[in-house]
Amino acid sequence: MTYHYEPSPFMLPTSHYDKAKADRAVTFINNLSHTKGKWAGKKFDLLPWQEQIVRDLFGIVKEDGNRQFLTAYIEIPKKNGKSELAAAIALYLLYADNEASAEVYGAACDRNQASIVFDVAKQMVLMSRPLEKRSKIMGATKRIVNYSNAGFYQVLSAETGTKHGLNVSGLVFDEIHAQPNRHLYDVLTKGSGDAREQPLFFIITTAGTDKNSICYELHTKALDILKGRKKDTSFYPVVYGLSDEDDWNDESNWLKANPSLGHTIGIDRVREAYQQALDNPAEENVFKQLRLNMWTSSSVAWIPEHVYAKGNE
Repeated sequence: MTYHYEPSPFMLPTSHYDKAKADRAVTFINNLSHTKGKWAGKKFDLLPWQEQIVRDLFGIVKEDGNRQFLTAYIEIPKKNGKSELAAAIALYLLYADNEASAEVYGAACDRNQASIVFDVAKQMVLMSRPLEKRSKIMGATKRIVNYSNAGFYQVLSAETGTKHGLNVSGLVFDEIHAQPNRHLYDVLTKGSGDAREQPLFFIITTAGTDKNSICYELHTKALDILKGRKKDTSFYPVVYGLSDEDDWNDESNWLKANPSLGHTIGIDRVREAYQQALDNPAEENVFKQLRLNMWTSSSVAWIPEHVYAKGNE
């Protein structure tokens, strides 16, 4: 799928777009294969929103040739191809980022969640003969070794004790909204990549419910940058979702939150989930959070929004 690319508005005047570097990342990812459902075995073919992210992250470089954006915060509803994109970026950082002894970590709240992206990455490697022949996959420890650059991709979670002393070249942090605290995020991002010239911390998540969390802190920072209230030239913000002012009942707003609608997710599935939210008050906030990427005070709303509003009239 092709589209007209325009560099991120957050590209610095002193930075530039290196098309060759961006093309390298896009080509690598598009030569990987999907691993699930009707797309299993088919080449990746980045969707426009995915390609925008990949070109911005790997193609926008500073005067010294290193990446401008070192932290990417991507917030998007479920079923938009989040895990596949995260796995593809993890593999690019391991195999094609020209980083000697690459240390790429996959992080999540627990081992099961952390294994989701790893399992996709593992299957992508097994489905690629050029990658498989220079790799060793250790399923029990959730580790992929790249013999050609002495690098590895390793799964971590909040359950696995101390993570100090790491030399991170790449981090893929999945569903950070579910983190019990900020400890794992701080250990993996504060100083852990200082020995690397251009470490990339790639954080991808759906909205959460805890507004005292590290995820909501990052969410707020991303919105502040997007709206011009804050500036951080190394932080790349992407938030797909509805605001409190948007009508969540309006189907035309659903595409705003779901850039893969009609591709990885069908409109009928969203309509089914919406009807469940109307029929069962307990499903309303679940629909808003997971399908529309709206931050709610709880994942369960026992009193429907329209009933609550009417009672306060």
